[in-house]
Amino acid sequence: MTHGAKKGSSYKGTSSKAILHQYDFLGDFYRLTLGPELVFSYGMWEEGDTLESAQLRKLDYHAEAAHAVGAERVLDVGCGYGSLLHRLVETHHVKRAVGITMSPAQAAWARDQHWPGCEVRLENWFDHEPDGSYDAIIAIEAIEHFAGNTMWRSKRVARYSEFFQRCHSWLRPTGRLSLQANAWNDRGWLASLVLPPRQLAPHGGSHVAKERVGLKGVYGGVKNVREGLHASRKVFPECFLPTRDELTEAARGLFRMVETRNDPSDGVSTVESWLERAEVNRRRGAELIGESAVSDIIREQKTALRFMREGRFTVVRMVFEKV
Repeated sequence: MTHGAKKGSSYKGTSSKAILHQYDFLGDFYRLTLGPELVFSYGMWEEGDTLESAQLRKLDYHAEAAHAVGAERVLDVGCGYGSLLHRLVETHHVKRAVGITMSPAQAAWARDQHWPGCEVRLENWFDHEPDGSYDAIIAIEAIEHFAGNTMWRSKRVARYSEFFQRCHSWLRPTGRLSLQANAWNDRGWLASLVLPPRQLAPHGGSHVAKERVGLKGVYGGVKNVREGLHASRKVFPECFLPTRDELTEAARGLFRMVETRNDPSDGVSTVESWLERAEVNRRRGAELIGESAVSDIIREQKTALRFMREGRFTVVRMVFEKV
């Protein structure tokens, strides 16, 4: 049984105001740190990689996983600055790549590149009406915007299910959806924030799970909640990370799971690179968006790096096939 949103639901995820803050205002600084491809998501790293090569490997992975290579029509949900669209057409011989974003700055930048075969639409996925079926859909770190700040699991699953239902209707038979997301530890968002890292380990054993949390652990949990709230207010308002189980449940009855990956080291390596570039560009960033905003971004990235190292959240990659 799928948990779909009610018919006629008016909830459309992160508001335009929040998107403008994250990707248009703060984006003036992010562009200094993302590398030449302007990819605002975690790369896929191997030994000896640079940020640029890791990002290209990630784009290629999703193109191949979604069976988008040589396809007629592919949709990129949350296309950002269009790097995947360009890669799909130039490298993977896709005839038409359609991207949707709610960021006017991102849409304008991508359109100004005049890439053949690429179409960028300034719209919410909720309002997307394709003019034909897609062979493949790719959504890289977009679903974090779809559930808002609700703490209730059932509401989040229903909102994710609405997205999967839309993708199901847009795809041709047996079409694939390749998805990447920041995701909480499988224990859930609250446990991910407050438990000591040892208790979050997947193979910690029953004795670990029963350990009492001491005063130091309580203080650490409070600190984590405070840092999470800071990121929600200052950097990523109206965003919430899913768990892998929530996404699996939301897709049930609509898609068959083809592959699932848990790649926290990719997040660690990417954020380390972003932080290094952020520090180098700190003065220029302050000129663009103000020192306070730059400090908020760097603080959020340092927290994200620690959370991934401690196993609080991770990078999940999931490939679904329409049934």
